[in-house]
Amino acid sequence: MTIDVMLIGVVAAGVLLLVFWQRDPAPSPTKGSAPVLPAGVTLAPAPLLTEPEVVLYNLMRLAVQDYYLIFAQVPLWAFLTVNAEGKARAQMFREIALKPVDFVLVHPGTRQVAMVVQVEDGARRGPQADRQRIVKEILHAAGIKLVTLRSKQAYTVPALTSLFGLDADDA
Repeated sequence: MTIDVMLIGVVAAGVLLLVFWQRDPAPSPTKGSAPVLPAGVTLAPAPLLTEPEVVLYNLMRLAVQDYYLIFAQVPLWAFLTVNAEGKARAQMFREIALKPVDFVLVHPGTRQVAMVVQVEDGARRGPQADRQRIVKEILHAAGIKLVTLRSKQAYTVPALTSLFGLDADDA
């Protein structure tokens, strides 16, 4: 064997060792970590929407299917960008942290929220009314249209199309 062949063999073996050494081995369980689910805790899926909300969702989907995608129970922080520094940023995130909106209409091309749909039962007082006022102010500041629907009112597809500003004349 020549020195060149031995050198190539050593380099190849070194490369193979380096490749196998860099591979991530299967993670080994750590002895001190706590289980994700404590003893006695069970989880089960829960419905995202109530039956009346599903009916309204389906009507809205028919009304906007040519224009928007619809998502339900979306937290404000998921579709708002907060441009602030330090304490102002932290305060704003605290304000929007646990505030979901009922439905968002998203433009499929830009992927931007074009409209938020809130369903009201008309009896919001105290904390619920304050929460709704905050959501309304935040959406206004972000330039996002808010449409409020009444939970006890029956809607038709043409009525929703008109409420969302998508009349056939505009298409």
